[in-house]
Order: sequence, then structure tokens, then C-alpha cells
Amino acid sequence: MRRVIIALATASALSMTFVSAPAAIADESSVDGVVVETAPETSQPQKRSQVNRVTRESQHARGSKAAADLRGYEKSLYRGKYYMPNREQVRRCIMKRESRHNYKAISRGGHWRGAYQMSKPLARGATWEMTREVRKEMGAEGVAILKELRKTPHHKWNRYWQDRAFWTIWDKGNGKHHWRGGGQNCFNKR
Repeated sequence: MRRVIIALATASALSMTFVSAPAAIADESSVDGVVVETAPETSQPQKRSQVNRVTRESQHARGSKAAADLRGYEKSLYRGKYYMPNREQVRRCIMKRESRHNYKAISRGGHWRGAYQMSKPLARGATWEMTREVRKEMGAEGVAILKELRKTPHHKWNRYWQDRAFWTIWDKGNGKHHWRGGGQNCFNKR
């Protein structure tokens, strides 16, 4: 299966605004200064649901309209390896407690940021932890996006990347200690 991958071609990538191209230009080498690269075909067929999830996630990673919405609660845009649908209420509670569902939130001292109020080292560490899965799903383009995220304050990451960082750190519950504080206990939520 061939898939179009748009290489980051302009400085607008720093602002987390990414360009996507229609499938009709898959064989062209560039369109309006945007380099188009075709991913190699794989010998193993992928399940349709997996292909749809990866395509959807790639769109959110580039900056879909849903990913650009940085206020309010919505179901997680990330649905990959670490996602736990049965813990969505816990995530919702943590977001409410930490930022009132505001992905652009910054604590008074500025140390904690984003919807999940992560520290800079925690958010940066999450990008390294995400690398293997992102490379597998999105190839070089995804890795390039992660490199840009490491240079960008995490409260400026889009909804998708903050959700993905949360689930990666949460790690099936192994990382829940990062959100144990506060007067509201979210861990008993289903």
C-alpha cells in the first residue's frame, strides 16, 4: 500500500501547522515547494482498521482541525499502543484537576504546562519514548515532528501530541504516579 508523506518543508512547521496533500499528487516530487515522498510498499498486509487508525493519527499529528482545538474535553485523539479506552474517565478527571481542560495552561510559576501540567523534562522525555512507535506509524515525517516538539514549549503542542504524551507517560497505569497529587483523587474513576 502506498501512502503519501509530506516532508516538513517550511518554517511553519515550528508553529505546528502542517501541510497535507491530496492523494492525487502521490507520484509528483514536489508541489508548491512541498516535497512529497512515497512510503515503500510493505510485504505484510495491514488490517483495514489499523491502516485507518494510522491515517487518522497522521492527520492529527500534522495539525487537523480537531487537534488545533486546545480548549475543552474531547475523547483522546491518540488511540495507539498506550491508549486505554477504559481509563478515559481518569484522563478526563486529571485534565479537569490539572488545567480545567485547557491545553494552553501554564502554572503560576511556569514549571507545569499544558492540559496535563507536565514539567518540561517529563514532556521532553515523552517525545523520546514515543519515537519508536511514531517512526513505525509515520516514518521520517513523524520523527521530524517529534524533533520540532522537543524545541517547542509543550503547552503549544496540539491536542493530539499532548494526548499522546499523556498516554505514553501513563503507560498502562505504570506512570500514574506523575498525577497522584491534588485534592481530587482521579484513580478510582472508570
